[in-house]
Amino acid sequence: MNKKRTKKGFTLIELIIVMAVFTILMIAVMSIINPLNKIVKRASLQEANTAAVDNVKRYMENTIRYSDCIEVYVGDFSDFDGNDVLTPAGLDKETFIARNFIENHYMNRTNAGTEDPLTGKVRMLKIDNADNGRITEYEWDFKSGYTYVQFDSSGKRKMVQGTDINGAPLFDADGDEIMVDDYGVEHAVLTGKTVDKNVINPVYYKDYSFFFQPGYNTTETINDKDLINSISSFDTSKDKPDIYYSSIVPVETPSGAYVPKFSPELFSLTVMTYKKDGAFGEVADDAATAEDESQIIFRSPFALSNVNMSLVNINSSFSSNKASDMYGPVRWSGQPAGKATDYTPTDKVDVATPKDGKWDYEEINTRQARLINKRFYCYPEKEGDCIYFVFTLPDME
Repeated sequence: MNKKRTKKGFTLIELIIVMAVFTILMIAVMSIINPLNKIVKRASLQEANTAAVDNVKRYMENTIRYSDCIEVYVGDFSDFDGNDVLTPAGLDKETFIARNFIENHYMNRTNAGTEDPLTGKVRMLKIDNADNGRITEYEWDFKSGYTYVQFDSSGKRKMVQGTDINGAPLFDADGDEIMVDDYGVEHAVLTGKTVDKNVINPVYYKDYSFFFQPGYNTTETINDKDLINSISSFDTSKDKPDIYYSSIVPVETPSGAYVPKFSPELFSLTVMTYKKDGAFGEVADDAATAEDESQIIFRSPFALSNVNMSLVNINSSFSSNKASDMYGPVRWSGQPAGKATDYTPTDKVDVATPKDGKWDYEEINTRQARLINKRFYCYPEKEGDCIYFVFTLPDME
């Protein structure tokens, strides 16, 4: 007897039901995976930010924190009045700024126990936001410069109108001009320039960029779509629901005041880290004014941290062998009355050869070293992408 064999399979309805169940399961799994991916992505970014910030803080604590003197430029190099620094022929801008730093603080200083000009090392730390936040350190050997008192043909000191640190004329209580010595200048000498572009491990710049902002800051969400869309790399119409935008803003104190950008008591620097995928944009602003950081916008994901420290050695006194570091040797040009006849008129004098075997010492004033009493100085901000710190360490090494 032959038996009929029947083949059994899934009916169309059963297949539809199974596919529907799998679809529901896939949707459930993806709803779990997507947030996890976002968490992992943000965690990776935060990890990179933390590592970079730790490197920056460690570097600053090993160097800048212990500075004897420090000057800060934000944006670009400016003078005391906020004007662009003009570099003389034969000097690159960084070397010229470092020379100015030495002349601002160490003019007429001597090595301890000698009559020789002060020698040591001066450093510059450059943070370039236009180059993914890359940090570069410059270093020079220096010999400080000196000023010399000029005399006329009769042996009297030449006198000129006194001025303050900004060049404004000085007058006494009666409105009379305050006359001061007419000084000649022998500039400081900088040699042996070295450049280190790997202060922060280059591996951090492979996938991430960094933006540095002075002061203690936080982020503020930006909801103005017109403002966001004014940046060519941003398009809110293509954003996913989890995309958001933010700018950097100063943190306010309880009294409503802003935390200072830089001070000897609080030396703070904000670091924003973001992926190299067009997550940074800048709204067009006035090139003639300082950078408006509130118009620099970041697209998520990003991470923000702050580097904070105090300058613990900013008021040290070490560079003069006199009772006070406010005094320096007086050099002569011309023949001062009552001095030996071997003083002959010259354009300047040999710093190592006092005519009578030793130098006279007078108090250094702000015409000889403009920031002699000010170990910490921040110049007016300029439009630009960089932050510069110029500094020396207590041992000058």
